[in-house]
Amino acid sequence: MSKFLWVSGQLAEVQRFINVPMRWCEQYPARERRELWVTTADGQDIKLIVHSRLMPARRGHQVIGLLLGEQLVGLYNATTGKQVNYIRSDPPLLWRRCDAAAIALLSAISITALAMSAWATLLVGVPLVLLYAPLVVTVRLLWRYRTRGQVDRAMAIAKCRARGRPLLRRVK
Repeated sequence: MSKFLWVSGQLAEVQRFINVPMRWCEQYPARERRELWVTTADGQDIKLIVHSRLMPARRGHQVIGLLLGEQLVGLYNATTGKQVNYIRSDPPLLWRRCDAAAIALLSAISITALAMSAWATLLVGVPLVLLYAPLVVTVRLLWRYRTRGQVDRAMAIAKCRARGRPLLRRVK
């Protein structure tokens, strides 16, 4: 299971940016970026960035953010009861520009190795070039499904904690 971090507090500010300057290997399905500033109970301001069209919270709302590393993957608004799983709503793309460059690089290396050595390099190079794209896309798809389920379970826990209900109830 992935290690999630929780950030909870009052939403101090939400800024929306339309034109997202992307790095070479980054592609987001949503052309919007939102910067959230959350003020925690101890007075600390934390900046969170999410690439999404959805924002279930406004300034002044009490929120619980779920982080996977530095990436905001879920947000629960304790004021209104709305939540969003960003892996589910705006998932990252399965195919990226850098994958095409990797295939071109692997092809060039395979052809160079063939020219310099023997036909045996074709036994490694050609399958590697042909299987790279399906393998990378499949791994990213499986990661997305796994993470999406984990975020859903973690957001259910956040909802229970925000409402003050116990996580487990005794069934008689």
